[in-house]
Amino acid sequence: MLYTKTNSYPNKDLLMILKNSFLFSYALAVIAFVFLSGNLLAKETYTIGSAEKLNFKYFVSGVPLTGQFHIDKTSFTINFNKEEQSSFYIKIDLKKSTAGFPLATKAMLGSSVLNSEKYPFMEFNSTNISKKGMRYEINGLLNLRGVKKNVTILVIGEQGNKKNSKTLNFGINSSINRYEFGANGYSFLVSKEIKLDSNITLIKKE
Repeated sequence: MLYTKTNSYPNKDLLMILKNSFLFSYALAVIAFVFLSGNLLAKETYTIGSAEKLNFKYFVSGVPLTGQFHIDKTSFTINFNKEEQSSFYIKIDLKKSTAGFPLATKAMLGSSVLNSEKYPFMEFNSTNISKKGMRYEINGLLNLRGVKKNVTILVIGEQGNKKNSKTLNFGINSSINRYEFGANGYSFLVSKEIKLDSNITLIKKE
């Protein structure tokens, strides 16, 4: 009589395959964790303090005057590894903004200029960012008086800014042609260019 000897354990080749498969899966999981956690650490979200204002300058009969845009909401997602992939959003409450003194503010918010009763907010949303040293050219869509136009905002970072810092300081230096958005009231008296000239502090969201 012939007896066939059976082995109650998996053969060594199968054990080796399973072992290698487990190690491979484990290695992939570790690599994915490192990659994803690195990306998460690279990106941080910042905002501007609600008390901050965005200063601007305009000219009346050649005389420079200053005003302040009231910041309603902001969101800055900064990718410290690839800063060109960062994003920038800011929303301005026009009704709470000022042109420097009551008469000028009333004219600025009136129907022939910003028309704040019908369009109470101004919004800017970035589409792409280019960097040259500490200078950032932020291209995006500005929504003003219901009109959306591509504009470029120049932002300059301070030398003391550090990666993942709780606060980051920048200067904004740019201009908006109000005529392009139909805000052409008082053209005989007030300049068409609204010049943004302000320092802002970004605060890291916890």
